[in-house]
Amino acid sequence: MTWLVDPTQRILSGALDGLVARQGLISANLANVDTPGFTPSSIDFESALHQELDAASPTSASARQPADGPAADVGLRVTNPRHLQGPDGVTAGGTTGEFAGSIRNDGNRVDLESELTALSETQLRFEAVTRLTSGRLGQLSDVLSDQGGR
Repeated sequence: MTWLVDPTQRILSGALDGLVARQGLISANLANVDTPGFTPSSIDFESALHQELDAASPTSASARQPADGPAADVGLRVTNPRHLQGPDGVTAGGTTGEFAGSIRNDGNRVDLESELTALSETQLRFEAVTRLTSGRLGQLSDVLSDQGGR
């Protein structure tokens, strides 16, 4: 049933996968909040989504307009320097061990407030992408039910 999976559905699926991976890393960071010497990891969701958008785009990278941030190769128009800006220095689609948070006396670098904020943000993004996915499947269901009545 490859006709059910269009580029938008692949992008949404990739976004959900990236968010699940981010939530797993945040959970691991929170679980190790009291582990001496622990360095938290993070995942760059924006780069994972960027890769999915790039793979689904029918145009080549050279034909796109340059922009700042994670949308540089997607061809979106940036009208404000704050639009679609990602964190600087994060490895694309991977994890990073370096964290700019405070270091405690035991060497643990987990910042509880930052991790909880990231967890809340990830949950909100997951809800938004899930709603988009549900809407896309609802559209497909509507089309199929209309076709069945003819």
